[in-house]
Amino acid sequence: MARAQDPCGAPNVLPANSCNFENWSGDPPRSLPEGWTPFVLSGDIEYARDDHSYFGGGTLRMRNSGSAFKGGIYTSVPVTPGAGYKASVWWGAPNAPDLFGRQLGLDPTGGTDPNSPNIIWGPMHFGDGRMLNYNPGEGPNIDVRARPDGDRMTVFFLVDHPSSSGDNFIYIDVITLVPDESAPARVAPTATPEPPTATPEPPPVVEVAAAAAVAAAPAAAAPTDTPSPSPTPQPTSTPTATPSPTPTVTPTPTLTPTPSPTWTPWPTALPISFIDRAGGALEGGLATPVGEEGVNMVTVSLLALSAMSAAGMLLFGGSLLRLRRRRRNNF
Repeated sequence: MARAQDPCGAPNVLPANSCNFENWSGDPPRSLPEGWTPFVLSGDIEYARDDHSYFGGGTLRMRNSGSAFKGGIYTSVPVTPGAGYKASVWWGAPNAPDLFGRQLGLDPTGGTDPNSPNIIWGPMHFGDGRMLNYNPGEGPNIDVRARPDGDRMTVFFLVDHPSSSGDNFIYIDVITLVPDESAPARVAPTATPEPPTATPEPPPVVEVAAAAAVAAAPAAAAPTDTPSPSPTPQPTSTPTATPSPTPTVTPTPTLTPTPSPTWTPWPTALPISFIDRAGGALEGGLATPVGEEGVNMVTVSLLALSAMSAAGMLLFGGSLLRLRRRRRNNF
């Protein structure tokens, strides 16, 4: 088929040095064409410059001797918001075509995350085909179209090498981004649905029957307002009367009876010595007073005895009267 003489010229909107891989920076394993950034999703990839391309000049070689890998490159460029664009890769030649998948992607938001859900990916191609933008029916075509949300668009080129047969590699050269109004309208990515909640297990048959019985029963009358109970009056605390002290009864002392004076009987006889002193005479063993002095002495003695008896009686009577008054006062 006819090829454009200068695919990196107009209407391509990628800078020429980013499109034709002529200028390079860095050293292997990260030597890259100007304007491009590497990304590695799995494995280990060596990025290096080579000169093996239909378009001449520099060619990007992605390689891993003996191991699988998945990764690629991306670049972000200015665009017209809402306009349609198409990305194409003009050279993508692996040494083991069936072991290399090739794919283009566009992020309408201008993001640089290769795992972003915003990226619109074109078809993945495994198998023969060095040029990957053939006309329909002529060969593989992995072009992708999109409309940017803003004033930048990001172009991704992905290489998937799931298994290795030894020293496997792929050559990449000339990637373009051109206006294309056949690009579909922008469709925002669908939010990832939340995981479904666990479906509750159905209730046991017994519970279902009970619920049905309750539903079939007539509705109970609405409860009437029950008056709030009146507060129970609290008993008024009656002051406790202080008990009058119980008078302590002092036991009445036991009266010690005052000894009654013993009546001294009148002497019937005087001793002989007294009669002798009185000058009396002895008759029948008894002394009979004789003379005036003897009579006086007898009289005095009798009077003294009488006085003593009277005094004893008065003392006894007074004591008895005092005891009665004290007993009366105590009661």
